[in-house]
Amino acid sequence: MKKKWLATVLVTVLAASVLSACGGSSGTEQLNKKKADGSGETTTLTFWRAGTDAQENAYWKRVISEFEASHPGVKIELSEAPFGNDMETKLNAAYASGTSPDVLSYTLASVAQRASLGQYEPLDGYLSTWDGRSDMMENILDTGTYNGSLYGVGFIPDPRVLLWRKDLFKEAGLDPEKPPGSWEELADYARKLTKKDGNTTTLAGFAIPTASAWTLWQSFVLQNGGQIIDEQTNTPLFDSPEAIEATEYLAELVLDGITIPNNSDKSNENLFPNGKAAIAYDSPAAYTNLQKENPELVGQIGVSGPIARKEKATFAGMRLLFMSSQSKNKELAAEFIQHIMSKEETWKRYTELGTPVVLKSLEQDYIQDKPEINQAIFDAVSYGKGAAKVTYAGKLSEIISQNLEGAFYGKISAEEAMKQGVEQLNRELPNLIGK
Repeated sequence: MKKKWLATVLVTVLAASVLSACGGSSGTEQLNKKKADGSGETTTLTFWRAGTDAQENAYWKRVISEFEASHPGVKIELSEAPFGNDMETKLNAAYASGTSPDVLSYTLASVAQRASLGQYEPLDGYLSTWDGRSDMMENILDTGTYNGSLYGVGFIPDPRVLLWRKDLFKEAGLDPEKPPGSWEELADYARKLTKKDGNTTTLAGFAIPTASAWTLWQSFVLQNGGQIIDEQTNTPLFDSPEAIEATEYLAELVLDGITIPNNSDKSNENLFPNGKAAIAYDSPAAYTNLQKENPELVGQIGVSGPIARKEKATFAGMRLLFMSSQSKNKELAAEFIQHIMSKEETWKRYTELGTPVVLKSLEQDYIQDKPEINQAIFDAVSYGKGAAKVTYAGKLSEIISQNLEGAFYGKISAEEAMKQGVEQLNRELPNLIGK
């Protein structure tokens, strides 16, 4: 199967090279015309990405090198900034001065705000004849769609899957091949797996962030049939009975001491990859990194889809490729995006970074490559849901996390926390909508 796949890749690459040599795309055509005129000009695309890790930096340098080699006269300048305030400040300054990047790798949470400000270019017209669009998973296309237009192309999904430590299950007398199948079993297992020294928890039976907990909480609300917000009417929905029940469930576990206080925004506090939790909803990277740092745990970590209660649901973050509305090289920028999203490059991204695939044609190759984990990951990508596509996504998650923290530390009941959060958001919505 792999030989057949590789042969297909080579044929496709050769075909793409022939097409490129024939001047098959408008961006390349423009460059070739310039060279034919003897201008000898170099066209520079700027590409920014959120994130500064070395492994992904090496990946992008390889991608850029190959794109430049196949596009004479093109140079791509890569710039990076950490997620959060650093990238937000960098982008805001760039858009204000008219120097925003041609192509940007950034978060789902940015879609509504920057699209509504006219900073992101609608991609529908640039990708209308791109064959790869029909190969993309429908929910991935939906993720980048806002107000009926495609603004971002999802390419690095980050779904949450259920991870568990088989060695700790054995130690606690649990079947290491049987993950919890219900919320009730999860609570029972978590209490059996938790280790304490006096009143201090030293091993979390289940990793629950006590700060910035909204992503884990969202998974439980969705599993319970609840919703966070009506994105069309801006109506908060997280004071529903389903959301309150999910909050009560998590708060009770935290108050029982089955977790260790931690902030999900701080990677050094993430419990499961640091060997401080027996069960977690975490990203596939946590599975990989824990075994990389602890070779003795190879084969000792189980992976499955999330627990279904009323719905099969999980949180799934997403990084997308955007084009700036200020770009002066939009056709070439679209060509670069299509190159990144090609079948060949998507597979390379999986082999080099472990990134789950988002193309329907790669489903079987992906699952067969590592069936013990990739089936669960692919499923989670298929039905995962990320941050709400509203212009105030940051404020929404901030309000929810603050009120969850109050419930987790027993300062307020779960029901009061959710109702208080909805009241806070409703008070701020008039100033938030449209910003």
